[in-house]
Amino acid sequence: MLTNEKRKYSALEQCRAVLLLWSERKSAVEICREMKIGGSLLALWQEKAMEGLIGALTPREGREVAQKGPALSVRLKRLLEKKAGEQDGQKRAQARLAGLAKRLSPALAEAPTTEG
Repeated sequence: MLTNEKRKYSALEQCRAVLLLWSERKSAVEICREMKIGGSLLALWQEKAMEGLIGALTPREGREVAQKGPALSVRLKRLLEKKAGEQDGQKRAQARLAGLAKRLSPALAEAPTTEG
């Protein structure tokens, strides 16, 4: 039944075959006979279809990290964290200075000034 000539099946044909099998409209033997393919090829299509379903239903954030790796290189991530830390330190210093200025301003206003 199987021929030596290799035919390439489109993704749509592969989907139809897998869905026919999964919906139990046809048996694996019937599908293989009609499409002139082996059972191992149909099993491969099923495996690929299942991977596609899982991939499509996996949340994008987790999937992107798994497929593409980290969004930033380790070096770039460290540089960004360092810069953010420096900016946070500057903001804290400015806040401290502003607090000191508020506390000192009444005292400076009340203190007598001596000009020489």
